[in-house]
Amino acid sequence: MKLNRLFQTMASMAIVFAFIGCDEDFTEIGGEIINNPSNVELREVEVKAYSQKVNSIQTNNLSNNILGVNNHPVYGESAASLVTQVTLSAENPSFGENAQLDSVVMTIPFFSTQSSASTDDQIIYELDSLYGNESFKVSVFETSFFLNDFDPNVGFEQRQKYYSDQQDQVEQNIVGSALFVEEDFKPSSLSFTSYEVGANGENDTIVNAPALRIKLPVDFFQQKIIAKEGSGDLLNNSNFKNYFRSLFIKAEPNGSGGSQVLLDLSGQNASPRISLYYKRDSGVEGETEPVRARYDLNLNGNRFNTFKGEFPEEIVQIIGSQTEETGAENLYLKAQEGSMAVIELFPDADVLEALKNEELLVNEADLTFYVNNDLISDGDQPRRLYLYDLTNNTFLADYALDASYSVTNPDMSLTNFSEVVSEDETGKFYNLRITNHVSSIINDGAENVKLGLVIVPNINTVVARGAQGSIGGSLMSATREMPDLVDQIPSVNSLTPTGTVLHGNASNDENKRLKLKIYYTNFN
Repeated sequence: MKLNRLFQTMASMAIVFAFIGCDEDFTEIGGEIINNPSNVELREVEVKAYSQKVNSIQTNNLSNNILGVNNHPVYGESAASLVTQVTLSAENPSFGENAQLDSVVMTIPFFSTQSSASTDDQIIYELDSLYGNESFKVSVFETSFFLNDFDPNVGFEQRQKYYSDQQDQVEQNIVGSALFVEEDFKPSSLSFTSYEVGANGENDTIVNAPALRIKLPVDFFQQKIIAKEGSGDLLNNSNFKNYFRSLFIKAEPNGSGGSQVLLDLSGQNASPRISLYYKRDSGVEGETEPVRARYDLNLNGNRFNTFKGEFPEEIVQIIGSQTEETGAENLYLKAQEGSMAVIELFPDADVLEALKNEELLVNEADLTFYVNNDLISDGDQPRRLYLYDLTNNTFLADYALDASYSVTNPDMSLTNFSEVVSEDETGKFYNLRITNHVSSIINDGAENVKLGLVIVPNINTVVARGAQGSIGGSLMSATREMPDLVDQIPSVNSLTPTGTVLHGNASNDENKRLKLKIYYTNFN
């Protein structure tokens, strides 16, 4: 039975505190390993795993969003677009007498860091979350698609959910022609200079970190915003959201191969906005020179990603033929509106019962997923995989108890639980350590829940964390048109287009076949 969001959070926190309360037990176990390592034995236990297509994901609960086109060697071409509200930075604005727009610029920051090659005279940036290095087509449209805060179908008692497969619905509500079209847009790591209006009305020169910058039509915003001064449409944001309902930033393939880039919509570094630069009368008697001014429309309201693209028919058929009864030869993992894997650790109840009767001291339990180099030889592999309790839509105890958590270096955070993709003489692999989870099943009678395996770009952000790193609960997105078992998926899965193919439990390569490896001490 699925936990609701409140109970899920309480249960997750209870797991953490329960394991913290047992800290002495873990210390004693660690002492046994250090003092007597010769007693440690290995047992390999069969598991079952199969792929599951992800058809539709809630994407309006993300702190950031992604834009662009990805061309994957296995999973084909896909595009990520963005639907967003526009809000007034100040309600009932006064633009002054004879306000006339000069330019309109939409700015959405990229995630970037300063390069070590920077000098005192020039700051050089590197984009942090760029997938691919080719261009794609970008268009911007006004739409009459209204984004509710709350769902009218349930009496406005729950937040409205918007899903990745709603692009057709949005496009049916496009108003007029495109506000902007760029056939060959390519995300740039270059800084840009803007001329902001200072306190004295003069232009101040500002050097900014890399961002998506689009010039929008002056005439449209002159009529849509400036000419509406004093009207009810601009009186407050409630009215304005109904008047200017949404913008659709559409990404499409242009034949180049494309790229996808993560947009920083959090507002922590620089505000995503549409800046209206205009001139107005000074308002001072005797002065005829117009005064420069600026007014911002914020992009901080409701928004969601849409994903377009279909898996090759061959991949769809392979995934569709996999079942939990037998497991699969290969596991197909693709983020966004892609695919995941479902894993059952102890499919044979008799094997599990025999392990329980042995009362083993579980020192370590690993799942090692080998990349199938024959099926995916091109392209970079995802850096991290995330394994979670699919039955209850929450994190595993091993995730919560991983002392390697690092807020400053998420790429190397929580590596005791989920190691960064590694490579040896046989190829690339991912190792996930689930010692506490397996020990609880064998020795404490914990439920043998189904596990979900997904790709994540940042393993820290699969949960909500407090100021000191304490876990408040899993960050999950609802799914649609999926089996009942998969009614939620980690939200951050939507923020990367990467994919891979892994050897499953029925792999023809016995050395790379998926198994549960249990390192244990038997004192009986």
